[in-house]
Amino acid sequence: MFQNRTKRHWVMGLAMGASMVFLAGCGSSKAARVDDAMMARVPEEQLSEVRDAQLARTKATDNVTRADVAVRDAERSAEVARRNGDAAKSRVDAEKAAVKAAEATGQSSPIAQSRSQLEGAMAGRAAAEAQVAWHDRQIDTRKAEKSLRDAELNVADAQLNLAQFQALQRTGDVRAKDMSEADFMSAVAESKREVETSRRRVDEQKRVEQDARAQWEQLRSKTPQGYGGSGPVD
Repeated sequence: MFQNRTKRHWVMGLAMGASMVFLAGCGSSKAARVDDAMMARVPEEQLSEVRDAQLARTKATDNVTRADVAVRDAERSAEVARRNGDAAKSRVDAEKAAVKAAEATGQSSPIAQSRSQLEGAMAGRAAAEAQVAWHDRQIDTRKAEKSLRDAELNVADAQLNLAQFQALQRTGDVRAKDMSEADFMSAVAESKREVETSRRRVDEQKRVEQDARAQWEQLRSKTPQGYGGSGPVD
């Protein structure tokens, strides 16, 4: 009997959970969507706004692709910077060994020269580490920009669905009566709010990146020639 009650409770809980998922799905912006097949009978002269929205969506899709490429480019640049940083660390280790060897000779001139080279190597290492930090922040910026492009694509999607719905309405398609214009408008508004949130994230991340770059440039300017301080500014 206990097992039967437990089984009934489990089944009821599963059913309630499924109902909640169904209701949540019905309340999402995905409900505000027009099947492209519905547009087949809409006269072409009624589709000018739809065509404009389709062009805007194509452009938004291209921007997403470009943003994705930019992320990968930034990641490759960061990997090069990390390799340069590893080389700078190895140079410091080599110069430390050279200082010890010079000190063992007891000769002031070789000791002074070795110590000077060590100082240069350490300055180069600091600049290299700052460059890695800057490139990491640059990756964060590119990823934030990719999120912004994704949000803009969602806006283009929502606006296209709204335009399609309105075209169906104008032609008197009875299927439009089963849809709510308020849902389409709400989806557009919601996606636009996400764009504004994403844009603020991009602006903030750009400021963080600029600070990291300024730090690198400051250390770079103090690094002697030949110790990684004269590399190109990306």
